[in-house]
Amino acid sequence: MKRTNSARIRALKTLCLSLTCLSAVPLLEAPAAAQSGKTSDAAQKSYDFNIAGQSLSSALTAFAAETGLQIVYSQEDAGQIASPGVKGRMSADAALARLTAGTGYTFQYLRAGVVTLVKASAGGNDGEVVTGVVSVEGVQGSGSPYFGGAGQAAGVNGVNGSRDITATEGTGSFTSGALTIGSKVPQALKDVPQSISVLTSERLAQQNITDFTTAMAKLPGITLVQGSSSLVNTFYSRGFEITSIQVDGGAPLSTQYGFYPQIDMSIYDHVELLRGAAGEFGAYGDPSGTVNLVRKKPLDHSQFSVEAQAGSWQNYRVVADATSPLALDGKLRGRMVMTYQDNHYFYDTAKDNKTLIYGVAEFDASPTTLLTAGISYTRQNSLPWQGGLPRYWNGGDLGLPRSTSLVFPWNRWNFETTEIFGGVEQKIGEDWTFELNLTHNRQSSYQKLGFSGNAVSPFSLAGPEFGGILNDYASKQFSAEATLSGAFELFGQRQEVTIGGNRVKTDGGGQLFYGALVNPTPASPYQPYPGGPIYCSGVGCPMGSIASRPPIDVFNFDPSDPLYTEPVDTLPIARYPKNGQTQSSAYISQRLTAFDRLHLLTAIRWSRYENISTNEDLCTNLADCTGMQIGDVYNTSTSQSLGHDFSWPPPISLSFDVTKTLTAYAGYTDIYQNQDWALDHSRNPLPPVTGSNWEAGLKWAANGGRLNLSLAAYRIEKKGFAVFDPTYPSENLGNTSCCWIADPEAVQRSKGIDIEVAGEIASGWQISASYTYSENKQENGSALYGTSGEPFVTIQPKHLYKLWMSYDFGTAGQKGLISGLTLSGGVDGQSSAYYSGTVCTGDYDVPYPEYPNYRVCEVPQQPYNFTVPGHAVISARIDYRLSEKWSLAINLQNLFDKIYYQTVGEFPVNGNWYGAPRSYTATLRAKW
Repeated sequence: MKRTNSARIRALKTLCLSLTCLSAVPLLEAPAAAQSGKTSDAAQKSYDFNIAGQSLSSALTAFAAETGLQIVYSQEDAGQIASPGVKGRMSADAALARLTAGTGYTFQYLRAGVVTLVKASAGGNDGEVVTGVVSVEGVQGSGSPYFGGAGQAAGVNGVNGSRDITATEGTGSFTSGALTIGSKVPQALKDVPQSISVLTSERLAQQNITDFTTAMAKLPGITLVQGSSSLVNTFYSRGFEITSIQVDGGAPLSTQYGFYPQIDMSIYDHVELLRGAAGEFGAYGDPSGTVNLVRKKPLDHSQFSVEAQAGSWQNYRVVADATSPLALDGKLRGRMVMTYQDNHYFYDTAKDNKTLIYGVAEFDASPTTLLTAGISYTRQNSLPWQGGLPRYWNGGDLGLPRSTSLVFPWNRWNFETTEIFGGVEQKIGEDWTFELNLTHNRQSSYQKLGFSGNAVSPFSLAGPEFGGILNDYASKQFSAEATLSGAFELFGQRQEVTIGGNRVKTDGGGQLFYGALVNPTPASPYQPYPGGPIYCSGVGCPMGSIASRPPIDVFNFDPSDPLYTEPVDTLPIARYPKNGQTQSSAYISQRLTAFDRLHLLTAIRWSRYENISTNEDLCTNLADCTGMQIGDVYNTSTSQSLGHDFSWPPPISLSFDVTKTLTAYAGYTDIYQNQDWALDHSRNPLPPVTGSNWEAGLKWAANGGRLNLSLAAYRIEKKGFAVFDPTYPSENLGNTSCCWIADPEAVQRSKGIDIEVAGEIASGWQISASYTYSENKQENGSALYGTSGEPFVTIQPKHLYKLWMSYDFGTAGQKGLISGLTLSGGVDGQSSAYYSGTVCTGDYDVPYPEYPNYRVCEVPQQPYNFTVPGHAVISARIDYRLSEKWSLAINLQNLFDKIYYQTVGEFPVNGNWYGAPRSYTATLRAKW
């Protein structure tokens, strides 16, 4: 009688066990479909895995039942070793790599459908066991640990069916094994000799990060400073403002020339951050850092997810995300994301409404050619708060309730943003790739905003007055970047090189600027409503006029008061037919290895910029425009500048692999930042800002790359920055202004340390923790630059720490009802920060003796000093998997309802913003 395959397997088990074989060989039974000869395709398919952390033997049994693969291994050894488990949709090879990561085993195929476990090779000076390289389908370089392959094998990137090796969707990890920031090609965090961090898909979901501002606030070393309105923010790193934003590693977009990023995170897989100067590839930039947003890409399998949120202050949000193969046996794939959000604030009146649609398609034109094209459209209608709260003249806190706002119900700032992008990726042999990325971004926005001006008198409690602005912005940007990257063997070592060039053209032409909405002059006295009071200041005002603007009582503010009736639109006073910049750069970056452990990273970079701006003044008063009509151009000014730079000395870094998991590095990067917008008294642009960025540190990739730790110390010097020249009058010339000087002896210095740990500490236990110490000061050659030795950015705290931890009971091996529970929590904290100075409570009408073009206050100025006290804000989350498809989560922000200022203003007149009170968000998620 013919024996079945299962019977033969059981007999073999019995024989081996009876002989007490140390290499006993269990062949896990395959399902019927696998036994019928279809197992050869199993490794290429994608599966939905949900195998909790447990013994390796039990995990392999569950794996075999799911995939139909047969696995040969030593049952005695495997029963004593813990496997981290695996969760998410991925190939069988990727899942098996995750199951064996950190166990001391790797795997190889005996034949189609049959896999054997083998002992990983030992390596390193400290005797650690290093998991061997595994062959994973779809990894760049055919399973090579380079270009992200090792991270995919560890299960921390590129495991959910995306062709993007850096994708973190489905990994459940707080870290990644491959980022493109700082390298242009996917590299492990420890192989990039600069401070880099990642905000993964899992972090975005757990911390309910839905917008770019919140994402930046959660990244290590970043200080969020609320800007001029509830829609504008500034981000500081290492004492300098971050102005460089990349998408998919391409050329950076400009946040100037009328473009205001209102970025929703529903279309992005993860966020990458490089702290310090990006000297290898960035044409120009500050030594603060660079941000890279990585878009979601189509997956190789059908997946649909939806999430619905409801939270404090009537906040509602719905996101639908669908991806699937479309045609040609999966060679054509697509993905679409649709988002709707209705958002209110903890303070009165302000709100936002947003609609977004995003679509992307990929096409495998050949086995080595990938084409990508996509589009996104965002429409956002906002009723924002302009200005924030004022303070007393001396900087004292008004002590107002956090719900207080000085928002007028007719305020509006509406955006329409369209982005079209595409790309080509061409494999050339085993080790080379050519990529071309193109992005066109167009945004238009219209704002009409009322605001409160002036500080509050501590005696009369008066001072703030009603004002308004009206602007019409337009912005277009086109960026293109082409790179050729790969590796070759030289002197028996692997050498890596990237050659590329990029071009970014930004055009803010078409912007219109209007006269002040509330401008009580004799030529146009202001009357808020018919029969109401008349406000006018100066000679020729009507009898009975009030010599001010409408007052605002910040302690009893009533936005419905007729004094604050929506002002009539004023006439446009200026427009920019041209207002933009073109930046180009070319670079060659090399990672050279002379010995097994010593690596030299250097680059040669050439950069060029061209600025052009044309400003037209428009006629608004026939008395001043003889022979013209209202709206005619009566004056035109044009400014244009051109510059280029060749990086010398070139950026250079040395890294040394102390062990296979520990790397030490040190490096230098140059700083080059044009400031052609500043003209000297001869109408010539000032030379660029220059400087140096030094950094040294250690990076450790533990637990097979599923835990990354870094320690870095840095020192930055920047010089040649512009200040007003007091011997010449100030003059606005379109996008440039006069007159400025740059003292070469004035230096801004910043130094500090960064410490970060991110990833899996133990099975089911994820952590992201960072600490930053930052100190900056200015040393001057001239008194014009302020007080020498004082910080040049006082609003960035010296100490900044951020923590978020998560424990998944199911992944940790718990059974029963508790297996669906995930608990998370964290804290964002900082030391104190401050602003100080003096404020004039009268008029600036007294000439300064030494500089006749300067005016000083007619009364003694009032000193002020106000502080953001050190604070810590604690948040938590409870998530429960109701079934394989459904989950429910509750996020609790500011758990202990800490009262604090997120930002204080540089002057007492406004710019003070409370941090959000305790709040909750409930999220219902489903995925099919």
